[in-house]
Amino acid sequence: MTRSAEWLLDGQRALRDRFNDVAGAMRRNDKTALDVALDDFERHLRRWTEAEERALIPAVTRAAIPGRDPRRELRLEYVQLRELTNFIARGRADKAQPSELIGYLENLDRRLAAHERENRSVYYPVAANSLTEDEWAILEAARPSL
Repeated sequence: MTRSAEWLLDGQRALRDRFNDVAGAMRRNDKTALDVALDDFERHLRRWTEAEERALIPAVTRAAIPGRDPRRELRLEYVQLRELTNFIARGRADKAQPSELIGYLENLDRRLAAHERENRSVYYPVAANSLTEDEWAILEAARPSL
């Protein structure tokens, strides 16, 4: 494993690919594919964000980025991403039509894109230089694969 910001970004790209599977199934109104893709995305999102809470947040907190509060900022983003995903999943479990959930999906897409931008431009470059061996191991065990 090459431990770098690029390696972290590959995990983020794999998560985005899973989200795109959800979005594509929803736009096609393919309920079966949507349910499968949504379950896959939700599991990977939860696992990856929980690992980032345990590893990434401590690493970027130690780096002390001026003007940033990574613990507050990242935890808020994780909660928002997980709650929106969970809301969409609950809607599907309650037999909501995909068309009824598209606004929530678009909101999730915007929040995920903002989170990806922050990781790419701020958090991953800093973390790549400050993660410990144990923190890299936590991320490695949870990283979504392409």
